[in-house]
Amino acid sequence: MSEADFEYQEKIRRLAVKIVKHYRGRGPENVKVKLENESQITIEIRGILSSLSEILLKEGAADLVAEYWKVLKPYLERGFMEELIETIGCRFSYSWRLCDLYREDRSVIIQLNKSV
Repeated sequence: MSEADFEYQEKIRRLAVKIVKHYRGRGPENVKVKLENESQITIEIRGILSSLSEILLKEGAADLVAEYWKVLKPYLERGFMEELIETIGCRFSYSWRLCDLYREDRSVIIQLNKSV
């Protein structure tokens, strides 16, 4: 990986850490960023973005977590989208996935695609 790619990856990781800290109070050990190629970036966040989601899952209320995410996602988009566009340097499409929701090693995967 070139120095420029590493710096780019680190800028995205720092922003993702900022988002995680905002909601969870947890640090960079929970965030991984992978540059797939020039136009695709994958951000993996271990756990769920909010402590409330974790509590609901532990109490068996996964259906409430899905409803909670319908509210949380637009809030995250409004709060951090412009900063992410500035960090990446262009507009992009993206998708979010909640992986292994019922397991301890659950995560949020955010896939960014710069070819918009």
